[in-house]
Amino acid sequence: MVRIAISTEGATEHEFSQLILAPYFIKKCNISLISIPMHGNINIPRIKAEIDKLLPKYDYVTTFYDLYGFARVGKISADELEQKMAELFNNRKFIPYIQKYEFETLLFSEPSYYEEYFDNIQAKIDMENIISSCGGNIEDINNSKETAPSKRMIKFFDDYDEAFDKVFHGYSIIEEIGLDRVIEQCPRFSQWIQKIESLVTT
Repeated sequence: MVRIAISTEGATEHEFSQLILAPYFIKKCNISLISIPMHGNINIPRIKAEIDKLLPKYDYVTTFYDLYGFARVGKISADELEQKMAELFNNRKFIPYIQKYEFETLLFSEPSYYEEYFDNIQAKIDMENIISSCGGNIEDINNSKETAPSKRMIKFFDDYDEAFDKVFHGYSIIEEIGLDRVIEQCPRFSQWIQKIESLVTT
């Protein structure tokens, strides 16, 4: 069995990793994924200290941090930040992943789910309109920090008189729509999943 530590940014990513990703990997390719949350602000020095502790203890180490968690690094893309992290360790056991732009991006993967959830076809239409406004690519839903995926979800739920709970809705929505659907709709996220799956043959 391959043992992989996943360093997560906070409670939302931790719960998602434990409740959704870990069962997926153990069932599909006998990979044991262990989530280790880093609570608080994320920055390169903290990551360096955390990953240095994890690398000797596991077969591989990966990460699940939001790009928005690195607000102080300046204008840098998720790809550039991953490259920067990879160069920092230069270790084949380290597989950096930065979510573009936030974890909540993944929750836009199935608009029809929201029609059923709110029992209102308009919810599906509203969700489709958000996706269309960003060119149809879920992973490009961003525009600004005021209209980031999490802010859009908060407003979306508020429009239907319900409060959005980042931690609970984060894993429960994906549990309902299925991780396979998320993988299908989010190419960048999918590449990370495939990279982890390939470790059983390397």
